Formats: sequence, structure tokens, C-alpha cells
Amino acid sequence: MKIEKIGSRGTLFTFEEHESLLGEYSIYLIAGTNRLYLCDTHLGPKSMEPIMEYMQAQGLDKPLVIFLSHSDWDHIWGVSAFENPLVVAHVFCARNVVQRGPLELQRYASYQNGEVSLINPQLTFDSKILFADDGVEFIYAPGHTEDSAICFDHRDAVIYAGDMVERPQPCIGWHDLEKYIDSLEYISEQRSRVIVSSHSGIVTPEDIEDNLDYLRQCQEIVEEQNSGAVEDKDREYLRKLYTLLLYEDAIANTVGNDFDYASFQRQLWQSLDMDYLTNIVALLRNVEHEELQLALEAIMAGL
Repeated sequence: MKIEKIGSRGTLFTFEEHESLLGEYSIYLIAGTNRLYLCDTHLGPKSMEPIMEYMQAQGLDKPLVIFLSHSDWDHIWGVSAFENPLVVAHVFCARNVVQRGPLELQRYASYQNGEVSLINPQLTFDSKILFADDGVEFIYAPGHTEDSAICFDHRDAVIYAGDMVERPQPCIGWHDLEKYIDSLEYISEQRSRVIVSSHSGIVTPEDIEDNLDYLRQCQEIVEEQNSGAVEDKDREYLRKLYTLLLYEDAIANTVGNDFDYASFQRQLWQSLDMDYLTNIVALLRNVEHEELQLALEAIMAGL
């Protein structure tokens, strides 16, 4: 693991390619005056062992706040390694840990690093929440997912952006590309010295611009305008992903509080004679767009 000091009180922990099933992956720790702030927790309790050892060796024994940048499984599985942390996340993230967490624990079981117990956030926010005495703020920034948020260390001018920024291009997990663009523009406008990405380490303003260009190309593709900047296979995958995300959101909003994510996934993929516990990328790669759309329309019509 690579350990790097950032600013006056930040530590960047990076799992290198050979150390993580996900490849390079970064976690950020802020040693505030009154609390420690740990941004995301990787794949399980064992992933957190070197970070816990570092904290102990440095005498960092203050109350721990764990910030979940969003609810994706590779960010939330290590929470249970810590004893009585205050887990903070956007209100949608808390919802998704409950709705999606159990299925993703099955779907991506081979990635678990230690015995994983899902821990729900205890403190949630809608727009932002500021720990004023430490100068640490968590800000809603939807885009990569609907529940995405960033951490802003105002004293060191460091932003932890989670999966909102990636090199060479962002990963899309929500259909509202315009809001993704808005959030990236917001991040780029902040007076930050350093921006940390979960999967790309320290990123640059140029990386954000590249991400914005890619998202605008994606908008053209899903709106069925001509764009030659994205390869055909990626263009087709994007259309399928966008269709799935769009219908999933519409179905969830129609059903309301009774929406069951696992049941929806099971019904959808079994109707296509596919194993719903297969990872989403593989499922989308192996289904035709028209078949997927018809299956989603059938579920919508049956509500």
C-alpha cells in the first residue's frame, strides 16, 4: 500500500494494482482537531487493517467519522472493521445500503475482503453537512450515482470526490447526465488544491474536463444524435446501461416505498433467461438492447 501525506492533515492510502481486485484504489483520511474522517472503506474489514494499523501507530485515537461517498459495494463493505464509528452519507445512500446492499453482497461476493456486515449510515443529509469545528464538509454531488457526495476539507483545500471523477473517463451509474455535468462543473469551480478520486488517485482539472467532454458525448449518444468519438461497442453498451437506469428509476418511483430492488433485478434478468446474480456489466454485454427494453416495458406495464 502506498501512503502519502496530503496538506497539513490528510493521508492518502492507495491500494496498488497487485493489492486489490479492483486495481488501483484510494481512500482518504483527515486528522481533524476533534475527529478523524475516513472517506470510504473499500472491499471489507481486511482492507481496513493497514489503515487501522497506521492510525494506531500515529496515535490517532479520536472519534471516527466514516464518510460514504455513495452506496456502491466497493465503498461500503469495510465499515464493519471499526468499532462504533459515526457513519455519514447522503440520505439516498442510506436508502440504497438497505435496498441494494444485500443483493450486491451476493452478486459481488468474490470481491469480499474479510467477512462483510452491512452497516447503515446513522447521520444523513440532503444538501450538505458541515463539521464546523474541524472545517470538514460533506456536499451532495449527484452524477456517478444519484446518491453521490463529496468531502471538502476546507482547511487544506482538498476534495475527496469518490467516483465522480475518473481517468480516462467516468463510470455512469445514473441516467441523469445533465446533473452529472452540473456536479463536475461545481467541483471544478471550488478553490481546491487537490482532488482525490477513488479509482484514479489525485486527478487534475484536465481530467475533469475530459470527463465533461465524455459525458457530453454520452448525452448525444443516448439522445440518438451522431457522435463518432465513442467506439461502436461502447456506444451500444451505453445505450443499454442508460435504458436500464432510466426504467429502473421510473419503476422505483412508481412503486414508491414498496420498491424491492432484489425482486426487480430477479424478475428482469430471469425474464431474459439470465442469472440475475451475474455482475451487471456482463449481463448488459450479453443482452440485446431491444430485448432489454421490451423486458423493462413489460415490468412497467405490470405495475
